[in-house]
Amino acid sequence: MSRRIIIVVEGDTEEEFVKSSVAPYLQGFDILDVRGIKVLTSPGHKGGIGNCQKFKNNVKRYLKQEKEIVVSSMLDYFRLPNSFPQYNDALKIPNSVERANFLEAAMKVDIEHHRFLPYLQLHEFEALLFTDLRGFEYCRFPDKPMKQIEAIMEAYENPEDINNHPDTAPSKRLLKIIPAYEKVVHGNIIVQENGFHQLLEKCPRFSQWVEKLKIMALQ
Repeated sequence: MSRRIIIVVEGDTEEEFVKSSVAPYLQGFDILDVRGIKVLTSPGHKGGIGNCQKFKNNVKRYLKQEKEIVVSSMLDYFRLPNSFPQYNDALKIPNSVERANFLEAAMKVDIEHHRFLPYLQLHEFEALLFTDLRGFEYCRFPDKPMKQIEAIMEAYENPEDINNHPDTAPSKRLLKIIPAYEKVVHGNIIVQENGFHQLLEKCPRFSQWVEKLKIMALQ
């Protein structure tokens, strides 16, 4: 048996990422219906989660649609609203991985459903781009930025460790090095050129989430 998977995301880039990268990988295990769906918020709202209640309403609505469905999330920890459960308590945890795990556990308790798998991306989508230089080279960015990108990769064996300070978060680093970088335009091109298996190999927390998704969908 293979369940349908819906991954609640916060923007166009993540929605496309699920469609072009996550779904094809899981389809290799006969999980044929995998969709990324943006959080439905108020009319005119330009991306983002809005607040926890809106996210929660989306998740619960999908869980009620059918029994053969798994609902997950792919939200940037860096941009998570403070309305999420136990957010202030999480800030007291110094280790970023433990902090994200704590918040995911709080989300799980809050929604309380066995077919819901919360996932927070450390620290944001752009961390997933730092797995290889090939994608950046494919986008024909200038040579000097390439050397700076390579230096960051060498400094962080695990791209998920690139921190979430307002000045040094992955997206902030990219914009400082490559002002022409546009998330929606370049993000998924870079991921696809780098390769999904490279992503699974270099980003263990992301890889664990994909594996959990696979197991839940095949149960």
